[in-house]
Amino acid sequence: MKKIILAILSFYCLLSTSMANSVVQNLDYTDALEEIENPHIGFYRPVGKHFTADGNAPSNTWGNLTHLRMDISEFSSNAVISIDKETGDTTFGVSQPLTQDMLDAFDSMLDDVRKRGKSAIVRFAYDPWYNGAKNCDPDQSVILNHLKQLAEIYSRNTDVIVFVELGMYGSWGEMHSSVNATNANIAEALQTLLVATPPEIKIGVRRPDIVAEWLKVNDGNNYSGFDIDSEKFKKALAEKGDTIYRVGMYNDGYLGSDSDLGTIGMGASGHKMTREMMVKWLETYSQPTPYGGELVANNNGDNPINTPEYLSVEGFRTHTSYLNYEWHQPTILGWKEMVFSGDDAEYSGHDGYTYVANHLGYRFILRKSVLPDTVAQNEKLPISLTIENVGFANLTKKKRVSFILSGETHKYEIFPNDEIDPRNWLSRISDETTTSITLPNDVEIGKYQLYMRISELGDFTKDNNLYCIQFGNPSSQYDSDLGANLIGEIEVTQKSSAKNICHSTEPVCFINGNELHAPACDELTIYSVDGRILISERDLTGSDNIIDLGDFTENILIVSIKKEGIVFIGMFYKLTC
Repeated sequence: MKKIILAILSFYCLLSTSMANSVVQNLDYTDALEEIENPHIGFYRPVGKHFTADGNAPSNTWGNLTHLRMDISEFSSNAVISIDKETGDTTFGVSQPLTQDMLDAFDSMLDDVRKRGKSAIVRFAYDPWYNGAKNCDPDQSVILNHLKQLAEIYSRNTDVIVFVELGMYGSWGEMHSSVNATNANIAEALQTLLVATPPEIKIGVRRPDIVAEWLKVNDGNNYSGFDIDSEKFKKALAEKGDTIYRVGMYNDGYLGSDSDLGTIGMGASGHKMTREMMVKWLETYSQPTPYGGELVANNNGDNPINTPEYLSVEGFRTHTSYLNYEWHQPTILGWKEMVFSGDDAEYSGHDGYTYVANHLGYRFILRKSVLPDTVAQNEKLPISLTIENVGFANLTKKKRVSFILSGETHKYEIFPNDEIDPRNWLSRISDETTTSITLPNDVEIGKYQLYMRISELGDFTKDNNLYCIQFGNPSSQYDSDLGANLIGEIEVTQKSSAKNICHSTEPVCFINGNELHAPACDELTIYSVDGRILISERDLTGSDNIIDLGDFTENILIVSIKKEGIVFIGMFYKLTC
């Protein structure tokens, strides 16, 4: 006669997973259409500085985005510094290395920008006081040495510097009106600075044909190889690798005409460079690189393109992120008097300036936030967010994302269990961000507001909210003291000492012959060793719950019993003799 002996190999208990409800948070998920000062983007304010060999005092900076126009004409023997009105004697600069006094003053200006919590675009030129002088830059070897000196300062100020406009050549550093400003020379200068600076430094040149020279796809100055779909471009791309994503363009003829006042194909007769070729390059390869410049007056006859409506199409393709507020100001001020008529229903009836200002660079809108209504002190808090980037461009600088639990008396900054990189929230894309945070064991129980913080350093207690990013939702959902965006509310409940697995001493079940008795339990599930569910019963309170284990052919059975919120796991082995 065969007899079945049931051996209990182990029995453990653990606290069942919280059955908190996931709740869409009661927030305003619309774009408030408010102009906000987020870091690294927008209308910039220019600040000029004429450096001398010694005795330099740093100039004060201003504006959310500062354009530093640095004049080093004193360090070029070709730059006319002054002309004596009586004698006609001319004083030239001296081609020499940049002095430590000059470099320290420039470094101090960047530090001033940092202390204000703002950021800067930088351009150096040999044009005295940026007055449009011609042929003022020194020999190529001097320029390259100056760039290597500047690279040291650029490299230790990557947090402040948004973009380096290469400058150096010609009037205003715009790479024209100079015999030295050949594409070959400028391409060599670009490569020199790329090698001397870290990947965080993005560098722009004035025209796309200069990029074609750097890529060696200029094709005898007809630039046909600059078509990103051409085999020549693809070959050049393979040689440059990721460096291609560090190279951009600044456009001081922005939307003045179909050629942006000669920006496209300047100085090359019979060239094949087209606006579409330039736009396709920017669209594809400048996503992580700033792009902008100076808007100019209409030089396109009866078909102006310096309009918010034109920008509402091409601005997304070129990832436009900054413009000079002071040039061309009559055009910009005119935008404030016109009604935007582009294809964006949210801005129907609003002025054109508001549309452009709110789209320069990135603009993140929280479209949905789902959180559990409660979470225990030592549990993971799941977070599900939908964030749309409605701006022309992408975030181009790395940030730290953290979450802040803000209660009446306590605040906790917690980093997500899965890294979040807002640079991946691409223009015109809604990103589904799913992550979790693990609450500290000692977090006080109670109700909290939960904030998402996007910052430079990730420590709200001492980083002075440096370069924090505000969503475009109503400003009432942004806490300026925390530098963080409200994403919902949560209640923290008491942790349970039963969280850790422990041996059970409670009589949750017993064996009688072939029968398993589990009286008055809430749920009972029996699994095979490979995880198949053999039986599952629920709502068994008040029942004897008798299961004949002899009916199963499996030798090893895993039993899960839930009782009063505790899950008990047991393993049974059937011996036949």
